[in-house]
This record gives sequence, C-alpha cells and structure tokens, in this order.
Amino acid sequence: MRRSWSIATSAVVAAFLTHGMVLSAMYFNDSVSVSAYQRFFRHVALATEWLWSFAHGWPPMSHIRDFGRFYAPVVQLTCPLIGFALFCILSRHRVGFNFWKPMAIALLLAIPSGYTALVPASATPWVEAARAILVVLLMVWSVGAIPISIRPGTGLPVVYDAAGEPLA
Repeated sequence: MRRSWSIATSAVVAAFLTHGMVLSAMYFNDSVSVSAYQRFFRHVALATEWLWSFAHGWPPMSHIRDFGRFYAPVVQLTCPLIGFALFCILSRHRVGFNFWKPMAIALLLAIPSGYTALVPASATPWVEAARAILVVLLMVWSVGAIPISIRPGTGLPVVYDAAGEPLA
C-alpha cells in the first residue's frame, strides 16, 4: 500500500510544482488578486532568474526573453524529477542500475514542443501539470514499480498484484 500512496503523492507534488511555476511565469506582471500560492512561485522564478543572470554576468531582468527560453525546459525537467525523487524516498523503492531509464524519460519529454500552442493560454498551466503527472508515472513504470505488461498474443495489458500474480 505504501507504493501506491507514494506514486500518487509524487504525481500530485510534481503537478502542483509545475502548475505553480508555469502560472507564476505566465502571469508574472499581473498584480490583480495574487494569492500566496502565486507569490511563492513568483519568488522562486525571481530567484531562478537572479541566479541565471548572475551566472551570465548580466544585471537581473535584463535578458528576460532569453531567461524564458531557459526556464520552460527547466520546469519541465525538474518538477517530474522532484516527483520521482519523492517517490523513491517515500516508497523506498530501489532503482539501482535502472536509474538511466527515468532520467532518459525526463530528458526526452522535457524537449520543448508545440503542443502548448494547441490549447488556450489560460489552460497551459493545467496542460503542463497533466504532462508532469504523465512523466512521473512513466518514470515510476520504467523502474518496475507499476507492474503492467502486454499479454502475449492479445495486445491487452496485464496488471499484476503485489504477489506477482496476474489479475484477471
């Protein structure tokens, strides 16, 4: 039971972080009805921008467009990784040499694509949160914590119980 709770918790945390980071970046200059939730993630974005500018030797907020091109993939990469790390800590699941699988999934799915242009701008934080949940679940599946395989000859998925027996 600990494994299922840790999977759910890690997916929710990754979605929460992704939604907050994307929402704060999209509505950074809006001061209308800013909640504590948005304020927290705005401070995270400001701190990240300050460190990024400092690393490049620029004054803060001087290259904000370039920072946006950096910030989006970083959010898409780090939030699922935080969720997966939380899963590993909570469930005490041993990853071992299979650590490259979740890293490859996170890296490949952090490559920017044009899927956000297909949704309205107001839905972008929710789409990114759903993407983060999907990435975390794929990462957890890749290390064998979600035992799903394809039944030979039928193409139907088989789900196994805790003892390793297939469920009907």
